[in-house]
Amino acid sequence: MRHVFGPVPSRRLGYSLGVDIIPPKHCTYDCIYCQIGKTTNREIGRKSFYDAGLIADEVARKVGSTRVDVITFSGSGEPTLNSDLGTMIRKVKERVDTPVVVITNGSLLYEKDVRSDLGEADMVLPSLDAVTEEVFQRINRPHPLLDITRIIEGLREFRAEYTKPIWLEIMLIKNVNDDPDELKKMAQIVSTLNVDRIQLNTVTRPPSEESARRLEEEDLQATCRLFGPRCEVICSFERTGEIPAQADWTRIILETLRRRPLTLDDVVRTTSLSRLQAETKLRAMEDEGLVRSYVLGDDLFYVVA
Repeated sequence: MRHVFGPVPSRRLGYSLGVDIIPPKHCTYDCIYCQIGKTTNREIGRKSFYDAGLIADEVARKVGSTRVDVITFSGSGEPTLNSDLGTMIRKVKERVDTPVVVITNGSLLYEKDVRSDLGEADMVLPSLDAVTEEVFQRINRPHPLLDITRIIEGLREFRAEYTKPIWLEIMLIKNVNDDPDELKKMAQIVSTLNVDRIQLNTVTRPPSEESARRLEEEDLQATCRLFGPRCEVICSFERTGEIPAQADWTRIILETLRRRPLTLDDVVRTTSLSRLQAETKLRAMEDEGLVRSYVLGDDLFYVVA
């Protein structure tokens, strides 16, 4: 399948069937922490990329053969750049009963048609990594026509219209947006956005820029207290997969690796393989030149070679 991958273990959503509706790497940002890599097409103009009916067909076929918790529109770029997003969500919901979630950087919420498209989803997970222009430019490296005031106002407008859950993610990068003054300003502004949850994250997978460094657990917990009772630090995923034993593991693992790096534990959780089986499969794929390993902190990640 060209556009559907997983299900993959999501720290926030359970088993998530990914729907990739943007060619790599079309995005409104070029974030220093992005696990997919540098943005090659930084843009804000929406356009049609793929046939909405074909996307819905792929999702329906996969859901019919695999148990998933949610269908997640995300993938290789910013999904709201696809002008057919609303149509795709409607067509998917006509075919399956699984909840549909959209993960977005929130940069285009100031546009009415984007807010309308996202209104079709059962839940929206936007992000906000800065509230001052200097830090915004440093961490997100946005399209020149975007500014942080416009981003924040877009979030406000969307909240005023959207009655379903909004979970706001904040990616914290050491020595970039973790300054106490920036965090206080951010907590103050976020408190006015009326989101249902605030979720703190940090660099846990190989980033676009090696200078993007993770925060320690104690720093995340201290920041969490600053944001109040709706805030949480995103936890790791613990469940194991339920994919049939005869599955084509090389293909399944590569489909996911094209969108995100994985650790050995991630592969075990995504599949029904034992740790030894997963380790053997990854070693064989590495020997074949299909994947390569990458060390970040104390973790060993695998990426497409």
